[in-house]
Amino acid sequence: MKHSLTVLAAFATAISAPAAAEDAPPADEAVIDWGLTLAGNVLPEGKLHRLRHPMCLLVAAEDKALAKIVAERVVENAEQAGVAVKRGRCDPNTLIAVTDDAVGQLRDMRNQYLQFYGAHYLQQLDEMFATETASFAFHEPVQLWMGPEVFQGQREVIGQPDVFGAAVVIERAATEGLDPVQLADHATLRLLAPTINASKLPQDAPVGATTILALFSDRDSAPREMTAFDRAYLRSLYAMPRGSSARTVMARASKIALAYEGK
Repeated sequence: MKHSLTVLAAFATAISAPAAAEDAPPADEAVIDWGLTLAGNVLPEGKLHRLRHPMCLLVAAEDKALAKIVAERVVENAEQAGVAVKRGRCDPNTLIAVTDDAVGQLRDMRNQYLQFYGAHYLQQLDEMFATETASFAFHEPVQLWMGPEVFQGQREVIGQPDVFGAAVVIERAATEGLDPVQLADHATLRLLAPTINASKLPQDAPVGATTILALFSDRDSAPREMTAFDRAYLRSLYAMPRGSSARTVMARASKIALAYEGK
């Protein structure tokens, strides 16, 4: 993991200095538009949900060594992005599962736990079943209609979506030949931020905006780890004030990613 830590340290420098510097590159409109697509074709004025509480992660896989590597990398990624993380014993609110027959298991869950999981979760599953075969990600958001509420010293925006739980389920057969770091980085982005389903991700990302989300749709040309833009997206999402517009988040991410690419 030494190389990965070096990369993370270099990126930390990029997001703490160039983003605030007067000579930072301007936001790139093509990259901003790409970011809005990557986040699920969200409107510029839309809101991007994020974890409401510190991340408590559970990784479930038959290969225990793989699970350990993935868990350590995801926690590392999350902390680098400014996400609060709980270590040790805690009640998991994020799950990564590498399993056989992911579609079958998710369909069984859908049929058996209809009332428990709620309509929003079921709608996400139905949309994924129509197109996805390898990687499935879903979030359980809560709209804060009863606010304003004070959380971690900040006054919440009424109607601001938050996520209480998130899961990524990956078909084990689809992981053959993939590096554990790739799997962890793909899962990190899909756990912690809104993302488009893999089958709907457009090709030919603009310069400075390649993404690990392409891992299961174009594995031959997919990056070896989260890209500068992926990390800038996560960092911007968790650094910006709650309720910031999607365009504002992506504009910041664009500046950070382009500054890093130019180093």
